[in-house]
Amino acid sequence: MKKIATLSSILLISVAANAQGDFETFRDREFNFDFLHTTGVLIGIFLFTSFFLAIIRLFLDSRLKSKMIEKGVSETVVEQFLQPTNRDSKSVAIKWFLILACIGLGLSLVNMTLPIGIHSIAIMAFSISLSFLGYYFFIKKANKQ
Repeated sequence: MKKIATLSSILLISVAANAQGDFETFRDREFNFDFLHTTGVLIGIFLFTSFFLAIIRLFLDSRLKSKMIEKGVSETVVEQFLQPTNRDSKSVAIKWFLILACIGLGLSLVNMTLPIGIHSIAIMAFSISLSFLGYYFFIKKANKQ
């Protein structure tokens, strides 16, 4: 998921960096075709590699499970060992809430400080880092309890 978000943000930042005042970039049909073609190819590669890696992981997990059973390890231990890690859903929800709330706050601050310039990138960077700092303190407080 991080790769998709990173790729999307890089693509959007590159479009924003080349954007003209009257959005001439989006009227260029060749640019639109190249942008959509590149994005489609990258998404296709991502889906193919994700599928391929999932198949390899399933194969290796079943092979490891059979080897552990051959060695005499009980099936419950094998199942516990190979179970996928479950993240705390409350923690994940809080993380995404903080990230999206601070991105919204950053975009609001950017809108208040028009025209858009290098200070807009700094505002967004600080707001996103503030969200991760808030998440760090939340996790730190949750682990103490």
